[in-house]
Amino acid sequence: MSVALVTGGAGGLGVAIAARLAEEHAVLLTDVNAERIAEASGRLAANGAKVAHAVCDVSRRDSVQAAFAAAEEQLGEVTVLANVAGVGKFHPFTELTEEMWDRTYAVNARGTFLTCQELVRRRAGRPGAIVNIASIGARLGMEMVADYGSSKAAVIELTHTIARIGAPSGLRANTVMPGLIWTDMWRTTAEWLLANGLAPADATAEQVFAGTVDRMVPMKRPQTPADIAEMVAFLLSEKAANITGQTIAVDGGTVMT
Repeated sequence: MSVALVTGGAGGLGVAIAARLAEEHAVLLTDVNAERIAEASGRLAANGAKVAHAVCDVSRRDSVQAAFAAAEEQLGEVTVLANVAGVGKFHPFTELTEEMWDRTYAVNARGTFLTCQELVRRRAGRPGAIVNIASIGARLGMEMVADYGSSKAAVIELTHTIARIGAPSGLRANTVMPGLIWTDMWRTTAEWLLANGLAPADATAEQVFAGTVDRMVPMKRPQTPADIAEMVAFLLSEKAANITGQTIAVDGGTVMT
């Protein structure tokens, strides 16, 4: 059985992607939160998945290397990678600090670079597959997420580079851009909008999110973690053997290319 490594595996999107990949792979879940990653791993194992977990800070090379080593020791050599780990909050552009900017890039851009580089090195000219999670924020030029959106744009271009490097040996790399998904990140965003008077004061966080979906998404429905997981699973499978270097939005038509 092939082995998939999933970063950010304790969040709602990461768990959904890991659960879908577990139908076809052994899975190593990683996350910076030790308690949550152990719980997520335990739930997947209880459902029959071949799964292990490791605490990993993707912004640190030694932590990334240790996660790959843990996968190899417990499950086997990693052949596919899903980079889901990411951070992001709404901030007015003029109030962004260097520390906020650097933290966002450390996880979203450097973390993706380190994990991809580790897989490319370990595969050493052999086939494999990578899916990096970006965001429609990489295409919309939204003032409130300047750090997040630009870091995800960097992920897209990094993926192009990896696709060209890996193409001769059959190592593929693609990007998925999720649309609007009700996650912990979006709950925090909605609460920030309410706290800063940028949403109706009597609305709930869920209602703020629903209103955003209605305004932005042509299909008038939010995306779900399962929607994204299905695309990730496809791109990591042999069904997508001739697809590399592509950026695919799963967003109900919000970004059309």
